[in-house]
Amino acid sequence: MISTPLSAACNVMNDRIALTPTPSDFGDEQFPAALVLVTNACNLRCRHCFVYRDNTPNAPRDKMRDATMLRQLAYLRDKHGIKSMLFMGGEPMIRWQLVREAMQLFERASIVTNGTYGIPTVPGHLVTVSLDGPEAYNDALRGSGVFRRVKRSIYERDPNDGTIVMLQMTVTRENEEAIEPFVEAVGNWPVSGIAFTFYVPTRDDRGPFAWPSLQDRDRAIHRVMRLKQKYPQIKTNLGALALMLSHIALASTGRHGEHCRMKRMLPLYIGEGGQFERTFCCYGNDVDCSRCGAYAVFNAAYHSQPLLRA
Repeated sequence: MISTPLSAACNVMNDRIALTPTPSDFGDEQFPAALVLVTNACNLRCRHCFVYRDNTPNAPRDKMRDATMLRQLAYLRDKHGIKSMLFMGGEPMIRWQLVREAMQLFERASIVTNGTYGIPTVPGHLVTVSLDGPEAYNDALRGSGVFRRVKRSIYERDPNDGTIVMLQMTVTRENEEAIEPFVEAVGNWPVSGIAFTFYVPTRDDRGPFAWPSLQDRDRAIHRVMRLKQKYPQIKTNLGALALMLSHIALASTGRHGEHCRMKRMLPLYIGEGGQFERTFCCYGNDVDCSRCGAYAVFNAAYHSQPLLRA
């Protein structure tokens, strides 16, 4: 084959891309858990998604090749002692072959997906499927027809394949009225359980999803707490929910994240040049810690205090 100037240039470019960039330096801290956005691409554009916020590395789309990402994840695992990895996007199922290989690098792995590409079979691992209310509420946030597509994915999977499948609703000020109807709509689905988390606003967020104050959010938390006592399918922890209430919430977060135990988790976003970047928080660089609603933050705080669990 005769190389033209264009093909020669492409070959040089491909050779350069194939070279593994020097892994990003995140210091010498040990991280028992990490999350990685394997892609910034997604087939949905959910109105409340935190990945596409300003000041967060979200413009590059798949700029890190599979082989490069696998090598860098292995390097970071060994350097930082990462035992558990959460695979996110975008939509991670867009790069399912990569995710399937990368999961084998870690002792524990989990996936968060929108469920529209089907539910992967990963025995012994957790797949969290995002739904934000019954059909009308969910589709207003995630797009027309999404609820039915997810339901079809859930019912088409083998419920005995050993995969732990959870449905998770992100509660916002806009959809809090749908908490009870959501549980009624999905309560009989063949899944391992139902979970709730709450919207994490940006610092200047005055949009339709953020509550003006923690006190305003309390009513939504109480609704989930009441449902938890009625429906065993709800796996969200009552103790963690109690820590989210306005009179005590800042003890688990701080106004600027100074008390947040999720800081022990390493968030890996794909930044410019195909390199991993660490954001301030798993939810990006512009979060309002004083109004944090991430269930994982409060669940970590709950499990760190033996007296609360007694």
